[in-house]
Amino acid sequence: MPTSRIEAFSDGVFAIVITLLILSIQVPPIKGDPGRVLGGALLGMIPKFLSYTLSFGIICIWWVAHHHLYILIAKTDRGLLWLNSLFLFFLASVPFPTALLGDFPRQRVAVVAYGAVMALAGLSFSSMRFYAFYIGKLTIPGIDRTLLKRAMLKSALNPTLHVIAVALAWVNTTASLVLYVAIPLLFFIPTRLERISMADDER
Repeated sequence: MPTSRIEAFSDGVFAIVITLLILSIQVPPIKGDPGRVLGGALLGMIPKFLSYTLSFGIICIWWVAHHHLYILIAKTDRGLLWLNSLFLFFLASVPFPTALLGDFPRQRVAVVAYGAVMALAGLSFSSMRFYAFYIGKLTIPGIDRTLLKRAMLKSALNPTLHVIAVALAWVNTTASLVLYVAIPLLFFIPTRLERISMADDER
């Protein structure tokens, strides 16, 4: 089966999830003179803005990775359809822990919930990549297997680090939050395989 429908459906879900992230941030209710209390109310919302920014960045990274992955995939099958759906399930869950973390940034339960959803989303994406590369053998012919292996290892790093951050939250929530912020930075630089896919896409 061609990949066009799965890509179009996935892009729609990405767009909806990003939209839902900002909808969790509402104008603060103000009692009394806004000139006196509005600034303080907005300062109190900084954790909300930070959690929104973090999740927005992570989702954009996944969107770029998803795009690069499907440039490499020549065709899809039923297994890949279900794995992609599983990834979208966890992706669609991101707005809830994002809002939870924004409201309760110092609560261990909120920090753990955020990392758990991110780890599951990352694991499902890595599983989809592994299936396409090695089980379904759905990639376009002629790709260097070493590059596929390196890309797979980097992909697996995302859920692994999120699991570490979740475990760290039971010791120090601040350290866990710092790791949440650091993880996306590792994925801004494209792999060699992604650079090749970008060149092929431009052609």
